[in-house]
Amino acid sequence: MAAPVMMGANGAERLGAEKFGAAANDFRARGGDGARQRPQKPAQTAGTSPVGGAAAASLAYLAAAPLIAGATILVARPLWDADIILGLMASYGAALVLFFAGVRWGVAVMRPEGPTMRSLAGAAIPFIVGLPLLAGFDAELRIGALMALMLLLLMDDLNATRRGDGAPTWYLAVRAPLTALVEVAFLIALAVAMR
Repeated sequence: MAAPVMMGANGAERLGAEKFGAAANDFRARGGDGARQRPQKPAQTAGTSPVGGAAAASLAYLAAAPLIAGATILVARPLWDADIILGLMASYGAALVLFFAGVRWGVAVMRPEGPTMRSLAGAAIPFIVGLPLLAGFDAELRIGALMALMLLLLMDDLNATRRGDGAPTWYLAVRAPLTALVEVAFLIALAVAMR
């Protein structure tokens, strides 16, 4: 019989893996003490979404549907009163601004280092400005204010993402075309209303 060979821990592990195969590997997977370790979640890479970009994009574009429908109805000139449709469009647009403010708040508070006063103010100010736009005063004035506010929010969101403290890039890749759709719907509605 051959004399035992002295070896370090790595050599013993190799010998054990060769000799006992899967049992040795399972022992190492348990951390060496027999306790089963929890599987690690795969790290999410920047720009990915657990829901998936296609699902988020579909829902986002669906959010523009009521405004597109309102603009289409105004162009088609049904028997409905244009002031009612403009008012509904303005109120819905204000709700979108409030939603964008909520997204900004969520992005701010989810930062690992915590929110900054700048990011919290960047969420609160659009909410404070957008809330009165839900009221039923002049729809054309509200739509004009909403168009300006949505463009300002988009530019600020793009700048925040470039700085590294904004929404993920996948969100802005959806948000920019969504803002364009909303702006076009509002422009069409205003053009029809001014005829």
